[in-house]
Amino acid sequence: MLPLSCAVQTYEWGKIGEESEVMQLAVSGRHTAGIDPSSPFAELWMGTHPSGPSVLREEQETYLSKYISEYPECLGSASREAFGMSLPFLFKVLSIRKALSIQAHPTKEHAQLLHRQRPDLYKDPNHKPELAIALSPFEALLAFRPSVEIAAFVQGIPELLEIVGNECLSDLIAVSNPPSDQEDIASVAVKAAYGKLMLSDPDKVSALVNRLQARLSEDNPDLEIILPQDHPINLSSVFQVYLRLAQEFPGDVGCFSLFFLNYIKLEPGQAVYLEPNLPHAYLSGDCIECMACSDNVVRAGLTPKFKDVECLLGMLQYDPRSMDDLIFPGTPRLIEGLTDETLSESLRAQIISFIPPVEDFAVDKIVIPRTVQTLELLPIASASILLFIHGSGFLQRLPCSDSASNPSEAEYLSESDSLPAKPVARVHEVIHFNRGSVVFISANVPCCVHHSLTPKSEDSDGPLLAFRAYANVEHRRPSVHLLSTETGEFLSD
Repeated sequence: MLPLSCAVQTYEWGKIGEESEVMQLAVSGRHTAGIDPSSPFAELWMGTHPSGPSVLREEQETYLSKYISEYPECLGSASREAFGMSLPFLFKVLSIRKALSIQAHPTKEHAQLLHRQRPDLYKDPNHKPELAIALSPFEALLAFRPSVEIAAFVQGIPELLEIVGNECLSDLIAVSNPPSDQEDIASVAVKAAYGKLMLSDPDKVSALVNRLQARLSEDNPDLEIILPQDHPINLSSVFQVYLRLAQEFPGDVGCFSLFFLNYIKLEPGQAVYLEPNLPHAYLSGDCIECMACSDNVVRAGLTPKFKDVECLLGMLQYDPRSMDDLIFPGTPRLIEGLTDETLSESLRAQIISFIPPVEDFAVDKIVIPRTVQTLELLPIASASILLFIHGSGFLQRLPCSDSASNPSEAEYLSESDSLPAKPVARVHEVIHFNRGSVVFISANVPCCVHHSLTPKSEDSDGPLLAFRAYANVEHRRPSVHLLSTETGEFLSD
């Protein structure tokens, strides 16, 4: 177990000062060396990515990546078999004040191609699926809306119709309720309409974005948007989001993406999974994020950075998603020792696993109420990073197995017939933690979280909350190599 000092990213869109969860964690967890407190604290990075590598707290000159290269067994054999001698995930906390770009992340094959063609823009050849778990109310745009909703917005907003055109609108209306065996035709119409928007003359788009902003700022915007009863949308909330985006990014084509992409608001503890090619934009809030170890982003709006519009349009998933499709469920895990079924949920320790359909990463949410003093975390097959959001106490490394047994004759000391040579005590490695502490845990190492029962601050009064990221390789079995007694060579499995 190794305490880490982690990198803080001060991107312009981050929250400033104490309203930033990243800043609070960075200050409490001592990750802020050399950073101006008035900076926007946007992201806390935990891992080995070269753009923000973690270092060992006790050896500030030693990067976690160097430790892993020197002791690769810490990754676990299943992770090494899948990903080689490197940590396959990047773990983050985000605090968002201002919307991030309309973006998507490429597949692994596409990432390799982009890296070869434009290494200045796409700096690594890896894919970047992501998982986001809300820490506070969290707003995002995610995946294309059902075509019936897009059609209603295009038809009811003159500025949007002027860009998209009547032909695309007719196609959207025609596929608004396709037969179940022809749902893919909706994606064709959505792709055509969104492409028309994103490739339109920038000056024309800018003028129309600003015109709609002025319209929505009036008491009576004179818009008639007719939605089916089974597609309830709070139009007032959507228009308020538009006004905010138009103020943050005046004249930006990405503002109109609000009417094409689902607007979703997560409550704390809810999660979304961002698979490759899924369009999205985070708008505000704080979240835990875990992803494959990559920084590849293809952008097309709500950003002053380079917009690779044609690349994005060519890679996106255009199949419409409903709101019910977007929440990524966690799975409650079994905890040994919880035998009293009458205990309420607030009195039980909980571990909820968010396991995406990739091997690069998974995340456990760990909640320990004050009624539970100690929780043992059983060993897992890969290295992991443990982040404490709330609570304090100490983390104890446990032995991997108890080898205690009755001593044999050879274990007795020669000068005594009564004292066995085997150990009679064991020293345990212990790490004290508090809000913002980050710990690297080697594969197959069990540990025990001891929750402090004596509050040292207001933060210690509630349940302990932590998140643990690891490679999703539990299903893998290490290769078994049989040694030939005749030749001394390894045989196949």
